[in-house]
Amino acid sequence: MRLLICILSVCLLASSCNEQNNRAGGIPPEKSLSTFELPEGFKIELVASEPMVADPIAMEVDESGNIYVLEMHGYPLDKSGSGVVKLLTDANGDGFPDKSTVFADKLTLPSGIMRWKKGILVVDVPNIIYLEDSTGDGIADIKKTVLSGFALSNPQHNANTPVYGLDNWIYIAHEGEITPKIYTKEFGDTGSIIHFPDNKNAKTLPRNANNRNVRFKPDTYELEMLSGETQYGQTLDRWGHHFLTSNANHIFHEAIQARYLSQNPNLLIADATQDIPDHGDAAEVFPITKNPQHQLLTDVGVITSSCGITWYQGGLFPDSFNNVTFVAEPVHNLVHTDKISGKGTSYNASRLYNDREFLASTDPWFRPVQFYIGPDGALYVIDYYRQIIEHPEWMSEEVAKSGALYNGSNQGRIYRITPDNAPALTGNSKLTLNNASIQELVKQLSNPNIWWRRNAQRLLVDKQELSAIPLLKELLDSTHSPTAIVHALWTLEGLKAISKNMITNLFKHPEAGVRENAIRIAELHMKDNTGIGK
Repeated sequence: MRLLICILSVCLLASSCNEQNNRAGGIPPEKSLSTFELPEGFKIELVASEPMVADPIAMEVDESGNIYVLEMHGYPLDKSGSGVVKLLTDANGDGFPDKSTVFADKLTLPSGIMRWKKGILVVDVPNIIYLEDSTGDGIADIKKTVLSGFALSNPQHNANTPVYGLDNWIYIAHEGEITPKIYTKEFGDTGSIIHFPDNKNAKTLPRNANNRNVRFKPDTYELEMLSGETQYGQTLDRWGHHFLTSNANHIFHEAIQARYLSQNPNLLIADATQDIPDHGDAAEVFPITKNPQHQLLTDVGVITSSCGITWYQGGLFPDSFNNVTFVAEPVHNLVHTDKISGKGTSYNASRLYNDREFLASTDPWFRPVQFYIGPDGALYVIDYYRQIIEHPEWMSEEVAKSGALYNGSNQGRIYRITPDNAPALTGNSKLTLNNASIQELVKQLSNPNIWWRRNAQRLLVDKQELSAIPLLKELLDSTHSPTAIVHALWTLEGLKAISKNMITNLFKHPEAGVRENAIRIAELHMKDNTGIGK
């Protein structure tokens, strides 16, 4: 029966390919909003589309309001250097970007972007590179390889999605190389030693980091291999717990960190992660797609392409979304949501909606792949917008050679989802966090939106603003926000200003996440003379 379904899928796809080609690229951007279904109380807006952006897979908004969009044009087979970082600006002040320029180009298969220093970090395996515009003309003129050695394997398995963690480390999602059977020349790379190219004495990791996630600190050349692995995407909750995703397994938790496992190298642990959905792997989904397109190895009606996992911390949605994760499911043209609750030493993920999804489209070219929580608290949905989103390594030969692999490669959309009563988009060009005082940066550690907390902490630690220390101590003593406490703690740790009293006073805090982070910081000082870890 399954073989019959697969054969029928290929036949339907061949017919559908011809139909879509005649339609010259799916549905125009101006008509795309009519294809969506959202829960009552939410609205969706089109923020950017072709020709301003094409093949978008990730975005970043820096503290000055610059919008960077990462475009991967080469998926699935082109390694010629067609990847681009676009810089979007709002020239007329209406809140929506209306100008797009190339910030950087000649990237191979770029798969993640993050604000760092005065520029951005981009994952473009085998490297993680730093790009900066030092002249103010909107074009990167500084390019430096920060970390290298990751396998240039199938794009769906490459390193990706850098995230600045609560603990001041940069986390890199990574699943490691696969062994191709067909495209061995293109994607047979197995990686090398993970290393800092500009420091031969810095720590290294085994070849391709043993296919595990990685975290690092560029300034101090610290580098660690984590205990879990993930495909495209990763997310951290407000306490720094790490959640991952991979194809049919749409959410799992890194339950035991590598720093604990490494204390006993003789202890054999088969898997340090915990699957947490109560609705199982390959969970049922509820698409509304008209004339859906499924490739040969795609399971129909269940999660098969999960990616872009994001724990919502925007502060704009109703309180019922405070512990909710979003997962993109591009094969079925939808976004799935789960409510996360504690379960022993790990978690349970249950459907937020029964018999429907948070976002679904009737358009078979709608391909959500990643999300971004903006400074306005909105959830931005990044739509790759392709006719086919699969690698020919796992396709029928007929489909792979149909000429449709790159249909839509000159298209792409970014959407903004907010509650109905949310303010209109006023434009990131009004952001001035780059010019904020030390007092204002410390204040933003209490912001309900992770964008403000994360960037304020990053700026304080990066600038080593020692004048912030008394303000951070005052925040610890005065705030009633557990989230503000942990950000203040890790900012103080980043400023090398943690004291024993700060930590021990929080060991009895009523919020478990605060106690846990206090212990994690204490562990860092077990061998120094501060007495914190004693």
